[in-house]
Amino acid sequence: MIFVDSHCHLMFSRFRNVCRGIGNDPKYSVDAIIKRALDADVKYMLAIGTELTDIEELRAVTTEYHGVFRTVGVHPLEALAHYERYSDGEISGIIENSCADVKTIGIGEIGFDYHYEKGSQKQQDKLFNLQLDLAKKHNLPVVIHSREASEDIVDVLKNYAGVTGVIHCFSGEKYFAKRCLDLGFYLSISGIITYKNSIELQDTLRYIPLDRLLIETDSPFLAPAPVRGKLNEPAFVIHIADKISQLLQISLEEVASSSFKNFLNLFSKAKDFLDSISCFSG
Repeated sequence: MIFVDSHCHLMFSRFRNVCRGIGNDPKYSVDAIIKRALDADVKYMLAIGTELTDIEELRAVTTEYHGVFRTVGVHPLEALAHYERYSDGEISGIIENSCADVKTIGIGEIGFDYHYEKGSQKQQDKLFNLQLDLAKKHNLPVVIHSREASEDIVDVLKNYAGVTGVIHCFSGEKYFAKRCLDLGFYLSISGIITYKNSIELQDTLRYIPLDRLLIETDSPFLAPAPVRGKLNEPAFVIHIADKISQLLQISLEEVASSSFKNFLNLFSKAKDFLDSISCFSG
C-alpha cells in the first residue's frame, strides 16, 4: 500500500509550544521524520507553508526528496506579523516567485482563524483574498484553514469560481461539509477522527463521498490514537486511515488507494511531476 500525508509540517523546531525540549534532537530532524514516514509506506507528503520565511527551507526539502511536495502561503495567524513587515505587493511577489517551481503544488495554508486572533480579522480577510487571487491566477489549488469561521470561509470562497482545494483538518460540521463539497472542495481528515469525543466528525465522515476525501496528520499536532500524547508525524497517517476504514467498513487498501488518487486529482502538478520521473505507474 502507498499512503500520502496531504498536510504536514516538517519543521518541528518552528512549533516550540508543541515541540518543547526537542532542541537539536536528531530524532526530530526533517531527514529522520521523512525516513520514518517512508519506512511506514507513507511515500508522499505535502509540506505546508505557513509563512514567507519558510519558503526556502521547504524548497530544499522538496528538492532532496522526490516524494515530498510543498505549498506556499501565509497562515491567517501570521497575518498581523506579515503586514507589519511586508506590503501586499511584496507578499504577492514572494509567493508568485515560488509558484513556477515544479514541487510547489498549491497555495496554503490560508483562511481564517477567529479563535486566537479575533482582532486581526481585517488583515486576515485582506490576506485571504490576496492569496485566493494568486491561486486563481496560477491555477493552483488552495489549502484552507478554518477555525470558528466556517460561514465567512464559504462567503469568500463562493466569490472565487474555478478555484478549488481542500478544507484541511475538517472538524465535522455537516452543513459546512455540504457547502464546501458544493463548491468543489475536498475534505481532509486528521487524527481527530480517532478520538473518543469526535462523534460529530465520525458521523459526518459517512456523508463525505470517498472520491472527495483526503487524509492528513497535521504533524506535529493532533497525534492520533494509539499514539496520542506523542509528537505527531507523517508515519502515523496509517492510524487515521485505519480508523476511516473501520468507520466506513471498507478495506485499508481502499482508503489508501482512494486518498492517493484524490490527492493526485486535486494536486495535478504532483501527478505531472511523478509522471515525468516515471515513479508513478497510474
